[in-house]
Order: sequence, then C-alpha cells, then structure tokens
Amino acid sequence: VTDPHAFQSIANARIYVKNIAEAFCAADSDGCVSYQTNAAAYTKKLDAVEGEVKAAIASIPESKRVVITSHDAFGYFEHAYGLTFLAPQGISTDSEPSAADVAKLVTQVKQDKAAAIFVENITNPRLIEQIASETGIKVGGTLYSDALSQPDGPAATYIDMMHNNIRQIKGAILGS
Repeated sequence: VTDPHAFQSIANARIYVKNIAEAFCAADSDGCVSYQTNAAAYTKKLDAVEGEVKAAIASIPESKRVVITSHDAFGYFEHAYGLTFLAPQGISTDSEPSAADVAKLVTQVKQDKAAAIFVENITNPRLIEQIASETGIKVGGTLYSDALSQPDGPAATYIDMMHNNIRQIKGAILGS
C-alpha cells in the first residue's frame, strides 16, 4: 500500500506549492506574477514552520524520540525529522488491528520505551486509550494526520496543523 501522507514532510509541501503555482501560471499567464508572489510568501511560512519542527525535535533527547499514534500516518514526518512513530493500525484506518497486533505493540512500546502516545483527530481514541492504560503512558494530546480542524480549531490550515502537531509532541515528551 502506498503511503498517501507525503504532505507530512514540509519538503514535499514546498514541491506542491511550486507545482501548483506553475500550473496556475500555465493556465492563467496574466495572473502568473501574483501566483509566484503568493507561492514565495507561502514557502517562507513553510520554511519557518520547518525551522520550528527541527528545533523542537533537536530539543528532545534521542532516547525519547519514540511516540505512538493510531495509524501509520507519519512515515514521511518520521523520515524527515527523526522521530519514530509506532502504530497499531497500518496506513489505512479501514480495518481494526487484531488483539495480537495490539499485544505486539504493547510489548514493543515497553521495549522501545515510547515517550508519548497520541490520538489522531480522525480515529476512534478507544484503542490508543487501551494501549495507554496497558503501558502506563499518558495520552499526550491530539495529532492531526489526515484532516484539518474546524476553522476555529488548532489545525485549521496546513501551517497550523504542523505547528499543533510539533507543539503536542514536544509538550507531551518534555512537559512543556
């Protein structure tokens, strides 16, 4: 199964912005300068949030860079920024993990000493709460993986989502 969560890497988001601006310019040459200006401004925002993400990860001791989420939505984030994400569900949330899968994850969590556990905004928190209970790890908050929040929520835009997620991760691990 191909991981559809490539946007969890800010480097990929930069590529999307560039490609969108180029496509708009090709379709509407009169508006091209505006599209390029907007793309450049948004890319600066992406650079800033990526700096925040990298600084936050750098502040977390390497031994504490293991976290648990509901499903494998953070593979690109993991590779880009150096956290390890463990999840009872695969990339798709369409199927429930078996009892054996959950038991295996609980054992892995205890061995790898996961530092935090998170629910995701699109999944039922029951499984994560069960794993938290069995491992003694407190649920550290909600991460946004596949959908944004309502407009007045903590992850109303892509930039907000990335800010929210790294604040939740750092706060749960370091207590700040």
